Amino acid sequence: MGPGENSIDCSCCTGSKVRRYLKSKLPCIAWMRAYNLKCLQGDIIAGLTVGMMVIPQGLAYAHLAELPPNFGLYASFIGVLVYIFTGTSKDITIGPTAIMSQIVAEVAKGNTKLAICCSLVAGCFQVLMGSFFLGFVVWVISTPILCGFTTAAALTIAVGQLSKLLGIKGVRRQFWRNIYDTFSKIKQTRWPDAVMGLICLVVLFALRYLQRWTEAKRNRADTQPTYHISRRKSTALHVAWFIGVSRNIIIVICATITAYIITKNMSDSSGTTPFTMVGNITGGLPKPRVDQFSYIFNNDESVCGLETDESKRWTCRAHTFTNVTEEKQACIDMACCWDLVGITKCYSKGFSVSEVLSGSILITAIGYLEHIAIGQSFAVKSSYQIDNSQELIALGLANVVGSFFSSYPVTGSFSRTALSYMAGVKTPLVGLFTSTIVMLGLSFLSTYFQYVPDACLAAVIMVAVYPMVDFSKPIYLWKVSKKEFFVWTLCFVLILAFNIEVGIGVAICFEILLLLGRMMWPSVSIRHVGDGTYDVKIDGSLWYLGAFTVKEKLSSLINGTYVKDNPGLDYPVENVIIDFSRVSKADSTALDKIKEAVVLGTKRDIRLMGYGMSDQVQIKAAKQGLLTLMIIEKTESDAVRSVRYATDESGQPAYVRFDDSIIAPKLVIKSRSGSIEPGHYRQLSDGSAPDDSVGE
Repeated sequence: MGPGENSIDCSCCTGSKVRRYLKSKLPCIAWMRAYNLKCLQGDIIAGLTVGMMVIPQGLAYAHLAELPPNFGLYASFIGVLVYIFTGTSKDITIGPTAIMSQIVAEVAKGNTKLAICCSLVAGCFQVLMGSFFLGFVVWVISTPILCGFTTAAALTIAVGQLSKLLGIKGVRRQFWRNIYDTFSKIKQTRWPDAVMGLICLVVLFALRYLQRWTEAKRNRADTQPTYHISRRKSTALHVAWFIGVSRNIIIVICATITAYIITKNMSDSSGTTPFTMVGNITGGLPKPRVDQFSYIFNNDESVCGLETDESKRWTCRAHTFTNVTEEKQACIDMACCWDLVGITKCYSKGFSVSEVLSGSILITAIGYLEHIAIGQSFAVKSSYQIDNSQELIALGLANVVGSFFSSYPVTGSFSRTALSYMAGVKTPLVGLFTSTIVMLGLSFLSTYFQYVPDACLAAVIMVAVYPMVDFSKPIYLWKVSKKEFFVWTLCFVLILAFNIEVGIGVAICFEILLLLGRMMWPSVSIRHVGDGTYDVKIDGSLWYLGAFTVKEKLSSLINGTYVKDNPGLDYPVENVIIDFSRVSKADSTALDKIKEAVVLGTKRDIRLMGYGMSDQVQIKAAKQGLLTLMIIEKTESDAVRSVRYATDESGQPAYVRFDDSIIAPKLVIKSRSGSIEPGHYRQLSDGSAPDDSVGE
């Protein structure tokens, strides 16, 4: 035989493994092979449609996150570009969302560098969790907690935008303080802002209703063959639907043009304008930078730039300062040195690792849950599957790469994903066309974005979060589970009273305590089944936490305490049958406690049997010697017959009076079919006793 004969081609095997690995980590390889003109057409239409929606939403969500407006646009196109190559869902659109922006606002408090660092760290967490298949960790956030958080956050967002809708300034962020400040300063309402905001709000709700109405008509035509729509009416419905889904860009354009015209005609000599507007926006595409990450370990004030003359005026976003001291403190509070106009000296405050980590953990969990929920719902609609671990990696990479381009944390957007799905998206390449629209807006329209009224953006945000305020879930939970209703209420109230971290953290701790409580006090019910026979039903797996509860229940029955406490039971305990049918798993401590109860029963001349024990639990019980003390049958009726007819080698009933120093003998019961060792299932065809019994 030659040296190369019958040998395995290792290079071929290695090559196939590499290809499989690349396909799993770069899902774009699979769909790019089947890409055609029809897919391109669908992606272009969906991308342009979503792009028209994401520009006003990006401006509005940056406003909500208390960051400069251009940061919302940065976050709107970086993530979708990364997702093209790494995502497994054709429908999901990555970008800023209302919930994520609210979290960023509470975590970063207007500090752009902290928001960007949180994006980097949260992205690294998500990539690591996806790589090691640890996505299940975030499922500790249950549905009641997630629903309570979503409703409370949406309500906080909507109430927080009310002051901006009315043009009131100096309002605190916290929910109840926000309400108090807004109504206590209601006389400071800027009427141009209020009128603009209310008009935008009414028009947006009307266009939202138009979109839903046209969708209902189109769905009826698709699902009911008898409902016929003419071509002209179908075209009109498509146009009306497009107007409805483009409501954000339409209202922002109209409000911006109105504000621009009125501002140019009514501004006084001091520069005061009738509307509160976004202000100057840094134009152009963001350049990759890493200097913001150096602030993680810097808790001291750091100086950047050169000195300037104190007689000049400085403008920091919408604030004007007339001296260096005032300007310095404002820059320390808001950490916005690159937003300063006319300033060559700026101070910025660093932040600690704990600040970054606390915010990043929350962003990691909420971002992943929101993203996966959206991805799975649309995957079901389109009959395909997504890879949860790969989606976590894709989301993490979007946040990591985005952080180098001044993007704050992003996740999947439900409204834009739904719009993309309705527009006929075919592949993740839709992100290329969406990002192109955003980049064109940054490059050529940033000059005009400064005239966007704050009241208009507040109206956009309020309409966007309106569907998230859902009180049907707590009503359902109240009917189904009072404990889960309390979890929802706890999370909801604490988020409104304090903040998101406190609300979610306390709710999770409470749910863990409930889980431990269910393990410590498992459901153990006792039922009298006839004469002196009692059935003890254990509902749920047996762990060491609940072992003592089970033993106490059995001991109370064996000692007669249970019968004394229930006057209706006049039968002394002679036989105890333990129902293990609901016990799928058990640890050694729990089985030891049951063994102790069995020993106690034999001391008091009480027979103990069991039935319905799973194979896994039975094997463990046999190893611990429990099956040498009690017989396990398949059904309750079998156990009743066995406890009546079991005998030992001398023909006496097969239970032994124990002294402390005596170990129970191993019983072998012989039925008509032959001998069976305790622990094996056996069935008797009738109620007669076994023929005989033998010892080993």
